[in-house]
This record gives sequence, structure tokens and C-alpha cells, in this order.
Amino acid sequence: MTQPSKGIPHLFDCWEQISKRIQAATDIWIFLDFDGTLVPYYDRPEDVKLSSECRKTLLRLSRHRRVHLAIVSGRRNAALRKYVQVPRLKLMGLFGWEKSGRKPLPRNTKATLLGLGSLLASLPASFPGVYLENKGISYSVHFRGASPEIKRGVQARIRALRPRIRPAFHVIRSNHAFEIVPRQVGGKGVAMREFTRALRTPFLAIYVGDDLTDEPAYVALRRGITVHVGPASRTKARFQVRNPDEVCAFLERLEKELHSRN
Repeated sequence: MTQPSKGIPHLFDCWEQISKRIQAATDIWIFLDFDGTLVPYYDRPEDVKLSSECRKTLLRLSRHRRVHLAIVSGRRNAALRKYVQVPRLKLMGLFGWEKSGRKPLPRNTKATLLGLGSLLASLPASFPGVYLENKGISYSVHFRGASPEIKRGVQARIRALRPRIRPAFHVIRSNHAFEIVPRQVGGKGVAMREFTRALRTPFLAIYVGDDLTDEPAYVALRRGITVHVGPASRTKARFQVRNPDEVCAFLERLEKELHSRN
């Protein structure tokens, strides 16, 4: 038996239940976070690498007639395209906001964006271990590996900046970063509700994530199969796996279930 977090069953310990839902579904949408879910975290986001085994599994799943794959990430689509390299896989970057049909950002948002970099530029020098990532239309202030004292200092600085960036921008807190995004970016829960509202029914939604930003998505897709990656005593997900290796193992097992029906 696996060792799940308290109160959250491990996905593999409930496989009979999962298998029945997979076998019964005529249309399956698999939504996957990227960092911490498909790949381990790295101190610098650009150092990330998707394993060849996991990429091959995603490729096989993407070719299945009942399966639709999507990556829902805080990264931009251009970065996801570079690291994932799986055709026929939908990319939903910037917490699900960056997808087809999005309108240009309002003029006041663009104006605030011009000064946002200057407001944040001093953070890495002021707080050792903090890394500032420019995503083009948003910024991430990463504090993975920083001391608790540094994290509190960064949080206080971000809180002080909020009046100067509103209403054009707001802050989304993730496990290891503050994401400063345009107010039009509602987060993954909003993105999942908007996206699935337009899908043909019935369908089975499977969502796998590891971050605070994934919690609203678990709620939005609570009728589906929701999976939290890593230890968590408090999550809205129904199931748990331990790490990205087990996520890839789950995807392999899912693929076998689909082929066993054919």
C-alpha cells in the first residue's frame, strides 16, 4: 500500500473506482499542471526538462480518439511549447487565460505594465534567493529556497505595492512565488469553468496539479477526477500522488486502461 497524506486516498489505491470511470467515459479531457506536476521544480524555471518517457506517454495519449490533453500552467504558451513538444496538445498558459480568442489587454493595463518592472526590479538585490521572472505581460517573484524571513519580507513588499498596481493588476499566490498578473487573468478555476462550459457533454474531466493555484480548478472540476501531487493535508482534490514520477506512471496506466477497452 502507498502512504497517502492524511485524509486523502492515494490514486493507485482507488484504481478500481478510477478504472470504471475511465472505461465508461466516451470523451476524456485531461488537464495537467506543468511545474511540480509533470516535471520537478527547479531553482530557475528555464532549467526544467520533461522526461522522454513522459513525453512519449503524452504523445500516445494525444493520439487516442477519446482523449484530449491540455496543459494549464502559470507559464506562457511559448515556454510550454518549447518544453513540452507534444503536437495536438492544448496549451493554456498564464493560469488558463492564454488561449485562443483572447482580446488585447486594455490601455491602462499596458500603461501600468510599463512601470511594473521598475517597481519590482530591486527585489532580487534586496532579498537574497529571490528571482524575478518577466513573462511579458506579467511578472513572477520566485522565492523557492529563500528563508522564511526573506519570504515574509517579500510578502510585505508585494503587499505595499498593491495599491500602485491596482486595478490593472492583481496578485495570485502560488506555492513558491507571487504572480503579478493582469486583472483579466482570473486563475485556473475561472479558466476551467469557462473552458468546460463550451465542451460537448458528457465528458470526464481529469485534473492533476500540485500548487495553490490548482485548488480553484479542483473545485471547478469536482465532478471529475482531481489529483493533488505531493504531500497535502488540506486540498480540494479527491486523490493524491507523491511526485511527478507517479503522475507519469498514472498517465501510463491510464493509457493501458484505454487500450484494454479497444
